[in-house]
Amino acid sequence: MKHHGFTLLELLITIAILAILVTLSFAGSTDLNEKTRAESFMLELKRHITFARAKATTSDEIVILCPVDPTKLAANENLTCINNWKNNQIISFIDKENNGTYEAADDDLLRVMEKLAVNDNLKAPDTRVRFDSSGRITNSSGGKFIYCPLNKTEHAKVMTLTVGGTSRYNGDATDAENCL
Repeated sequence: MKHHGFTLLELLITIAILAILVTLSFAGSTDLNEKTRAESFMLELKRHITFARAKATTSDEIVILCPVDPTKLAANENLTCINNWKNNQIISFIDKENNGTYEAADDDLLRVMEKLAVNDNLKAPDTRVRFDSSGRITNSSGGKFIYCPLNKTEHAKVMTLTVGGTSRYNGDATDAENCL
């Protein structure tokens, strides 16, 4: 009589191989998650910048994009731009008084982005991006936004902002563009 089935040794080898494959798939998915999160954030920031620029040109008013204190934002208080793109929420607003601050009673809040994940980092070319009525940046010479998931350069993404107010998603950062 012939018996069909697996021996104990064959079963243990199969389980060991499956365990190795599962471990490898989780390690790969963490990298994929970081890459996807970084790319998704940069594309959302690009849409936010494009919207702010378009709003400046269509409304014929000054539009500012900058990070602000999330607790003051939630309380609907007046907001001052903060030079910390990492730990604050990014907003865009019409600056009717042209004073560089969001005044809840007078200015129009256009968009609010979610805060970065706790260990992520975002470097920006300036404290704020100010678009004039022609859509040009008037407070800086543009520069690069660099987003680093888990504050590492491994999956860092770059977006370039021109003086003309246009943004271009560049993709992966080079070694020279670090997150420190």
